[in-house]
Amino acid sequence: MERQDISTRWYDALMGPRTDAAFKHIALYAALVGFALHLLMWALVQGDLILAPPGIESLLKSPLLALYTPFSILLVYEVYQLIQAIPQSFSAAMTKQFEVIALIVVRDALAYVAGTDVLEQSIETGWYLLLVAKCLTFLVLLLVTLGFTRYEHRYADGVEPTGPVANYVRIKRIIAILLFICFVVMATSALAGWLAEVVDGNPAELNAGIFFAGFFTLLIIADIAILLISYRFTNEFGSLARNTGFVLATILIRLAIDAPGYGAPLLFLLSGVIGFGVLWITSRFEST
Repeated sequence: MERQDISTRWYDALMGPRTDAAFKHIALYAALVGFALHLLMWALVQGDLILAPPGIESLLKSPLLALYTPFSILLVYEVYQLIQAIPQSFSAAMTKQFEVIALIVVRDALAYVAGTDVLEQSIETGWYLLLVAKCLTFLVLLLVTLGFTRYEHRYADGVEPTGPVANYVRIKRIIAILLFICFVVMATSALAGWLAEVVDGNPAELNAGIFFAGFFTLLIIADIAILLISYRFTNEFGSLARNTGFVLATILIRLAIDAPGYGAPLLFLLSGVIGFGVLWITSRFEST
């Protein structure tokens, strides 16, 4: 019993309602300040009042790129909420996971548009097709996220788990705490490494691989651990198949983060289709 109390206290301290509210306020204010500072730097560079610092010239080519900063900050908060949702259910964590990916796709699409002069006559048809693919991917992921959210609201019972289920939730809280610690270390390390590259004058990269590739690799390990542990607490094939399908969707997301060209939108789309398809099929047959 003492072990459960300790895990609960740690989880509440790191990811409870009060901590979540504080983190949310900090993220929102940081996003607003970051957007204002980024836009101000762009205006100063365009007005020849300052020179673009070496390494971040690519971030100051367009005012649209000022959106990259607040989106990146909000993504950090979304990842925090993703870890927070792990003890609730697999579907709740997948909901947050697709929210994170939808924001990554939007951020990538904005950077893609802002990094190209669309008035140039040399732009090939492939540029427009890739932009269409990114936009369609966002729409599908938005639909998937709303579908998962509707499912969560419909089937959430709010009953405090007891017995074996309570032990299962406690284990997931411990995994969430460990993942949160890794998240803080990885995010800090990625930011420090990125700043070091900028200080050295190396061009700043605009891609989802910074931090997210490593985090989703770790998330897959955590999901597989939870999946294997769930076999101890349930023998229902529907639940096991659903959780396995969610792990597959997460693996596809991880592959999409590093995929070049059209590979990323296609893999993101496939992950959304599999994730929502598994949820729809299992929930439909479980309710009959």
